[in-house]
Amino acid sequence: MLRRMKPIAKLVCLIATVSAAPLASFACGGAETNLPPPPPAPGNGVASASASSSSSAVTSATVATPPLPAAALVLGPQGDPPPAPLPTVKITAPTSGQVIAADKAADFIVKLDVKNWQTAMGSQHVHLIMDNHPYKPLYDTKAPVKLSDLMNGDPINEGEHILVAFPSRGNHESVKNLKDALAILSFWVGKKGTTPTDLKKPMLIFSRPKGDYKGMQASHVIVDFQLANVTLAEGKEHVHITVTGPGIADKLEAKAEKFGPPYFLDNLQNGAYTVKLELMTGGADMKLIPGAWNSTTRTIRIDHDAQPDPMPMASASATASSSASAKPK
Repeated sequence: MLRRMKPIAKLVCLIATVSAAPLASFACGGAETNLPPPPPAPGNGVASASASSSSSAVTSATVATPPLPAAALVLGPQGDPPPAPLPTVKITAPTSGQVIAADKAADFIVKLDVKNWQTAMGSQHVHLIMDNHPYKPLYDTKAPVKLSDLMNGDPINEGEHILVAFPSRGNHESVKNLKDALAILSFWVGKKGTTPTDLKKPMLIFSRPKGDYKGMQASHVIVDFQLANVTLAEGKEHVHITVTGPGIADKLEAKAEKFGPPYFLDNLQNGAYTVKLELMTGGADMKLIPGAWNSTTRTIRIDHDAQPDPMPMASASATASSSASAKPK
């Protein structure tokens, strides 16, 4: 009888295992089966991923790029006055009123006599300007400089030409208000004319900015000038500064009514800017004072992402002249 019941019992257990929960397999003496895990509760997994996506979307939508700071034209501090003995600069060649043959002008060597101003590569130097072109920095005032080196690629035409030289600090701020440190003269190429420029009239000399500004150089750009035969005062003559370019809605303006401290341009963006300096009268009319150099516009280029150009190595003659100028006089 028992033998007949075993097949029946096995059949009952098989039916119970298939139709009931896994616990039935243990009740019937079977081993643990590899049944798949139960499905996740409603909302698990898919809902949390969706919520995470929504959170990311909200974060992306709410985090905005902060606006760039506005470009600014600000008055800076004036450099310390040079110690005594005070620097002096003279142009010894060409001489005032000299006539240079047209075919010799390009290679004519300009010579300076600079005293009490120690020059060194990347530090103090002299700004040398011809015909209101951007200046050439002289870190070695004894090194030969041709007239053609000062023309920015332009030809030296027949007629009158003007040279200007003055000392500059390492940050390119000019040394001002020293009569013997500002040298100005005119000379002729080809033949001498009959109406030379009156160099005793008010004259504005554009010094900075110039050229390209890269990397850290672009973060703080100096605006500086020299003056001859004129003093600045509130309500009287002044230098009007106008700047336009990227990030400037209209223009930046300033009235330099004190001849001394330079201005600085901050927060400039990548791109080209124009800087205009004008020597103006005071009062409500503010008219331009006549003079060939009294209104000058320059274009500069800003590139914060570029590496600054390497400073040229000092020549042996520059080192020698620096050492000589350092000796007591």
